[in-house]
Amino acid sequence: MIINRKEHYQFLEDELRAQTEQFGQKLATNATYLREVKGELFAAQYVKFEDGEMILKFSNRYSVPRKGEYLYCFTVPKELRNPHNWGKMTYGDLIKNKGNFSEVVCIWQTPIKDNPDFCLSGFRGVDTDFANCIVGGEGMILLLGPNKPPYEYIANLQTIVRLNHNIKIDPLLDCEATNSPFEPYLLDSKIDVSNFLLTQLSLSDSIILQGPPGTGKTFQIAELCRRLCEQGHSVLVTALTNRALMEVASKDSMHELLHNGRIHKTKLTVDEAKEIPDLLNIKQISATPGHIILSTFYITSSEATNIVFTPPFDVVIMDEASQALLGMFAAVVLLGKKCIYVGDQNQLSPVISINEDKIARRNYSVYIDGLTTICNIANIPAYRLTETYRLPCRAAAFTGIFYNNTLKSKADTIIKLKFPDIIDEISAFLNPNGGPALLKTDLSLGDKKPAAALALSTIIVSSLLCVKEKLGIAVLSSYVETAKALQRAIYQTIGNHGNLLIDTVTRSHDRYSYLCYP
Repeated sequence: MIINRKEHYQFLEDELRAQTEQFGQKLATNATYLREVKGELFAAQYVKFEDGEMILKFSNRYSVPRKGEYLYCFTVPKELRNPHNWGKMTYGDLIKNKGNFSEVVCIWQTPIKDNPDFCLSGFRGVDTDFANCIVGGEGMILLLGPNKPPYEYIANLQTIVRLNHNIKIDPLLDCEATNSPFEPYLLDSKIDVSNFLLTQLSLSDSIILQGPPGTGKTFQIAELCRRLCEQGHSVLVTALTNRALMEVASKDSMHELLHNGRIHKTKLTVDEAKEIPDLLNIKQISATPGHIILSTFYITSSEATNIVFTPPFDVVIMDEASQALLGMFAAVVLLGKKCIYVGDQNQLSPVISINEDKIARRNYSVYIDGLTTICNIANIPAYRLTETYRLPCRAAAFTGIFYNNTLKSKADTIIKLKFPDIIDEISAFLNPNGGPALLKTDLSLGDKKPAAALALSTIIVSSLLCVKEKLGIAVLSSYVETAKALQRAIYQTIGNHGNLLIDTVTRSHDRYSYLCYP
């Protein structure tokens, strides 16, 4: 298949239009209807910040944010803080009157024992600038609603695709894609992986590191960062999510660099600053020898649009590469003299607003699944980690089917996979050797709230937590409607548990044992 800039630009234009139309419907919706009927707009009272979390008070008369939900939190003038004053105003009207704002994510909810009409919710991801504006304003009313799509990110990629031409960019954006099998060189613990990768990077402008689940991708990124900084290189680490960047910064090999003030992050939030106190906030991306910058795709893509000639960074490491659009790979090439792409094309691909039918008709998948395309079109050395430290043997064997049976388990053999205290009917669902279990239930066509699956998931989760309260569990669904129904069913039965994640597949991370629904 021929990849060309005209079609690539059109894909980005169609995606931008789809995002605009979807969010435009939200903006045009009556604010009161969005709050009282749809349960997508919330008014809350600011309580305080505690341990980096913003705590808000909600009325139980209306819907409250679901755990794991990302929202746009903003202040409005005093006359609009009372929903009774909204009248015929739309959500867009409220946004136009916003003051300070921040994206936030709900991480817990709890009832108020002496006041059952209200509940408290905790939020993370609060921008430090927003936090500074509301601290001291206890009792202030804040509004929370649907978060705007990443318009700027798509627009940045359009600029790169349309305007940038050089010998490094052209092979990515003007070429022919093949379906040749992906055959990476296999790596195991018999060698010093990070030293090997740095040697290969010295021989090539770019390399690909594929990491199946639990093989230590983040560990290797941190090791590479440490060694590159010791050599005096400037390093940029970019990923789709802030969580991925924080995981890199939290690795042991980064401690000395943090202590010496050599790791910086854009858009540092209150909870991130609490989690890693030595992590420095940076307003603008700039390459400094011996220093590391952590920044998301959205911010780095903007910086890439300003690059004309020489890349500013010695090395750019792209984490979560499977979730990067093809245009983002071009952005990375513009920013780094050397590039390392870390990801796994068998895991999550980018979330797109364009419907699947249009993607198939226009052959847009080549522009969406950037990592797969890079593997098919570019003569880039590729390597695969083959030892998983998370999955036990049976789980590694099943997962290894997707990697030509090259995945081997190095997990702790004393991991408790048996739960003898659970009744036999529930214990039968869990294989004592780990790995998957398929449970079939009745499912009517189009039903995204299947009663049997909801009841079964509630029983399994409650049984496990009764035996081991601190067990990490994720209950995942492909659909938002199903995730909301699961939250209602499970939380109403067992209450709030900080180590329980109930969300959609696209919003989750592969850090938990999980139950997955169609």
